[in-house]
Amino acid sequence: MKISHEEISNRTLNPETVREAADQVRVNGFVVLEGMLSKEKVSGLHAVFMNLFEAHIAKTESNRGKNRTQMFLPFEGPFIDPEIVTNPFALPIMEELLGKDCAIKYFASDTPLPGSDYQAVHSDMKALYPESSVTLPTTGVVLNIPLVDFRADNGPVEIWPGGTHLIPENANRPEHIQKLAQQMHSEPVIMPAGSLLIRDIRMWHRGTPNQSDAARPNLAMVYFRSWFHTEPKIAIPRTTYESLSERAKQLFRFEHIYE
Repeated sequence: MKISHEEISNRTLNPETVREAADQVRVNGFVVLEGMLSKEKVSGLHAVFMNLFEAHIAKTESNRGKNRTQMFLPFEGPFIDPEIVTNPFALPIMEELLGKDCAIKYFASDTPLPGSDYQAVHSDMKALYPESSVTLPTTGVVLNIPLVDFRADNGPVEIWPGGTHLIPENANRPEHIQKLAQQMHSEPVIMPAGSLLIRDIRMWHRGTPNQSDAARPNLAMVYFRSWFHTEPKIAIPRTTYESLSERAKQLFRFEHIYE
């Protein structure tokens, strides 16, 4: 989706842009805003992330398939930069989809290394009412921020757009997904570093093989409606929490804030 130079300069999306982006998520399951973080910002994030990630994988086995690792992000700079936790382009779209009282309940990353394999096609959320044949409104939305360009050779996310997030609750089962996905259109998400991939958490997707010679890091946050509560997964020191903006405090208000 194209964002005007004026919106980028003002760091504010026009109301019609917000509605159009939200409608793309509602209808197609996703929207991509390309290159919204500066190259300098992404470069700094990438350097810090890779130092942490290399230390992490030195003592942790792959946990998302062959040569693919999920790592929770530390709640500290540069990952809690306002450009990340209250991104001025992503947040209005989240509010349009989930309400202004939405909350962030997942703060992590996904990184395929060279030699990674295909994941099984999956949805990131189980059916809330598995006995029901209805389709529910959006409950959660994922924000992915690539720290390198997503290319055809380095394991881009593959998505099944155009309705997989609207599959009825009782059909959103792993065995159904695997069978039907083979007969449906899918596409890799090719996008430059610093883009914003905003997708309905139910949309079918998978990781693909990284055939390059470098890791392909990707930050991931999940926003939920305020009533959707899970066990807190994000640990935030009280002093750090108090240093956040009021909007960021509201987004993380349900997480584990400790003294």
